[in-house]
Amino acid sequence: MGKKAFSMLELVFVIVVVGILAAVFIPKYGRDNAGEAAYQIARHIRLAQHHALIENRFADPSLNNWEATLWRITFVDGSDGQCYNVWADRDANGGNPAANERAIDPLTRKYLWGGPTCDDSQTGVNQDVLLWKSFGVSGVSVCGGGNAPKHIAFDNLGRPGTINGTTFTPLAADCVVGIQTSDGHNAEVTVFRETGFVKVSKIDGVAVP
Repeated sequence: MGKKAFSMLELVFVIVVVGILAAVFIPKYGRDNAGEAAYQIARHIRLAQHHALIENRFADPSLNNWEATLWRITFVDGSDGQCYNVWADRDANGGNPAANERAIDPLTRKYLWGGPTCDDSQTGVNQDVLLWKSFGVSGVSVCGGGNAPKHIAFDNLGRPGTINGTTFTPLAADCVVGIQTSDGHNAEVTVFRETGFVKVSKIDGVAVP
């Protein structure tokens, strides 16, 4: 009597079925939502700084309040949750930014604009700026929570600061953006005051090299 064994086709079929079941029923353990959000935020802070350096705006004679037009990243506590916007008030009118005042993500070619409420109904928006939806972020603190609205702006030299009304004030100390997620994790992004260097500095309390 011949020896019974699985054929190659049967083995392939079993492997495929097991793979499908694993993908459907096994949850994704160990996803670092706080760390992922921190690295994305750091990248978009650098983008705001890049725009400020390229635009090189200073002492604009056409605008008395030209400092209000500088590029910035603004974090929003919206009705739906946490999000952020990368933008510049180019006409210094303080209104809802027009399309040409919103940064575009180089990777997705979509606006980095969560809006004033952080809702997910807008079109043409990179949904990853909706931190509550993409990463489960439940809270964001900026520079110790002292500046309102929560933002970091950059001058023509790439130096970080804040905009109060029409006045740009360079940071007096390094700014830490703290990120907390609903699953109990946290991360920090540090913006250094003198150089404007941006890095993810901590994830779950552990320093990042």
